[in-house]
Amino acid sequence: MNDALIKQWRQLAAGALEWQAGDDPAPVLEALALSVALELTGDLPQLPAAERDRLRKVGQRALLFVGAAAGDEDDLEAIRMSAAVARDGLRALAGRPLSEEPPAAIDPRWTTPPSELARLLGGRLDGLAAGSLAIRIRRSDAAVGELRALARLAAPEGRTIALAAADSAAVLDPADGRMIGTLPALGAEAILFEGEPRRLAVYAEDPFPLRLVAPELTTEDVREGYWIGRVKDGAKRIEAVLHAGERDERWVLDLP
Repeated sequence: MNDALIKQWRQLAAGALEWQAGDDPAPVLEALALSVALELTGDLPQLPAAERDRLRKVGQRALLFVGAAAGDEDDLEAIRMSAAVARDGLRALAGRPLSEEPPAAIDPRWTTPPSELARLLGGRLDGLAAGSLAIRIRRSDAAVGELRALARLAAPEGRTIALAAADSAAVLDPADGRMIGTLPALGAEAILFEGEPRRLAVYAEDPFPLRLVAPELTTEDVREGYWIGRVKDGAKRIEAVLHAGERDERWVLDLP
């Protein structure tokens, strides 16, 4: 277990959990990005599932609001790159495989400067830098081997972010509703909001516009990673299809 990385992750996660709709999502993106580094080093499963799940839920919400305050094109591109790394962090927290690319050819020289690896393992990179470096390392078998070798040497003996720019107020906080189902194949959760009318919202980890289609549902809002609609009065069981990008999955939801 890498105590320095875990300590850094917990510090960033604590700041991320204070995020509210309308706040700058940067602290959340940073904590999500560092999750990629912990996945790479094998330390992520050492964190209690409840801690990982709390950050994942905050991250899903925060990513819906990324880019709303972006300035020029350079700002937008930087935010887009940060969000892409953060989305890999969401996948890691959910236990889903990260995006893979063919490994680079093995080179006898160091593929990543040892000083960079040491800063990563020592918790001396900020979250986004750590996450971005972790993604680069994962693409090379040689770089992964270098990281693991350096981690063994450093360990004590005996131990081995497409962007939603809509008004943030329109997105309901899943903490205010009741989860009634998950769809692991698309990394989605269904949240029911009581009231008049009742509403059903879907939050997903991937940045695809969502559509949940069923006779009992009337769509109110669609955006990347989020869908919300009204539920027909008296509906108790919804046999729906969730469309996410080019993928679709059948989803049966029982309402209380």
